[in-house]
Amino acid sequence: MNKKKYFFLIFILFFISCQSQEKTQQLKPNVFGFATSNTFTFCDIQDTSFTNKIINLNPQTLRFPGGAVGNFYHFGGKGYGFDYLEIKKYHGGKFPKRSLGLEKYRKKKQHDHDYIDDFIFLANKTKSSAVLVANPFTQSDDDIINMIKKLHENNINVVGVELGSELSNRSYYLKGYTINDYINFAQRCSKNIKNKFPKIKIAIVAAPLGKPRGHRHNIWNEKLSKKDFYDAIIIHSYANVIKGKSLDGQMITENLDSKDPDTLFNKFKQRALQYLFKDYPKEVQKYYSIFKKPIWVTEWNLQISKTTGNTLFQALFVAQYLLECMSSKALNVIELSTYHNLGGRDIAGSIFRNNNEIIETHSTYNSMLMIGKIFSDEITYIVKNVTENIYTYRCYDSDGLEKLVFTIDWDNFQFKCIDMSSNIHETTILKSKNLYDVADKNGILDYNVEFKND
Repeated sequence: MNKKKYFFLIFILFFISCQSQEKTQQLKPNVFGFATSNTFTFCDIQDTSFTNKIINLNPQTLRFPGGAVGNFYHFGGKGYGFDYLEIKKYHGGKFPKRSLGLEKYRKKKQHDHDYIDDFIFLANKTKSSAVLVANPFTQSDDDIINMIKKLHENNINVVGVELGSELSNRSYYLKGYTINDYINFAQRCSKNIKNKFPKIKIAIVAAPLGKPRGHRHNIWNEKLSKKDFYDAIIIHSYANVIKGKSLDGQMITENLDSKDPDTLFNKFKQRALQYLFKDYPKEVQKYYSIFKKPIWVTEWNLQISKTTGNTLFQALFVAQYLLECMSSKALNVIELSTYHNLGGRDIAGSIFRNNNEIIETHSTYNSMLMIGKIFSDEITYIVKNVTENIYTYRCYDSDGLEKLVFTIDWDNFQFKCIDMSSNIHETTILKSKNLYDVADKNGILDYNVEFKND
């Protein structure tokens, strides 16, 4: 082979390599976070076995009090300290009924303490930072100020405050809540927080995209984009793979394309990958082009559906979502995310489920357990390589040493992690025979850990 052909071949190989690999900037630990909505109502954090499972996940950030729950939380009350006149006045959806259910269960369990105490216990046990949600309907900002103070007194780092949750939604609009109301609250609350805690970041609620010209959501975003009192914007992500009607990320009706589960879940897989690699990066970049601010995804999951909930499919999706957030240049503007949700009574959303007072573990737990290794091994960047339907994510420390290798193989239904951080290599494999297979009450599909001396 002559020199010209040799160098041309080297160039082609280098070009192909560059096309199939991506390297992020500095890894952002706060991307590996969890929302705690309803967790302290339905799960007992004094149960050592339950708490140890959360500790083993290695969460970097925990969110409190939650979404709609956070919008109506009052510091110092029982449980979430709900004011039902306030809830009825400002929410025109299902939350008034849901809040009564939460209160009924709180009384049944005789929880007379503020759930922030449980949150502090869990945050200290897991050594997590906190992102807090401020109530937008109070006349003063004393609640959020006192929340921050209490967390600081308990040596918990507060990375930021969300100025409310999903306030552009129809449920609030039906009660007359407007963008002007939100701006008045957000500017006031931001100023009061910054006066006392200047280092804490503030994030505002962005409205959903894709609405017709002149829609109130577009007006919401346009008006907020012209302000500069905040540090980040908040969006929520529920990947839609099932056709039908959804509300607040949860499927109300499901129109299934096939009665054959293999065919059905293959379509779900195609839609999930389309979302992860095309639709979602495009959406994130659109938000960034509007606001020019970092993004916090304080709720994300596969859409809440009984069809896909607690399956291997969901377990693979959540693993790939996180690895993409940590390796994709297009998603590099995401500096914080919290998975929705840690604990509750639902099948499809929460990692832990209270089923008649027995805490069950779902399929997403072992995926998250494997991802949590990234934050134990001082990983600083991740390089992605794609070969057909196999996605490999190589994790390196600051010295350029390869410590972890994650592989997601959609065709062979498995998620694998090779841990090379010690002389004994550890290989963990989460798999099953089908994408639609459901985990047992311990979150087990087919989960193996193997050790091999270096």
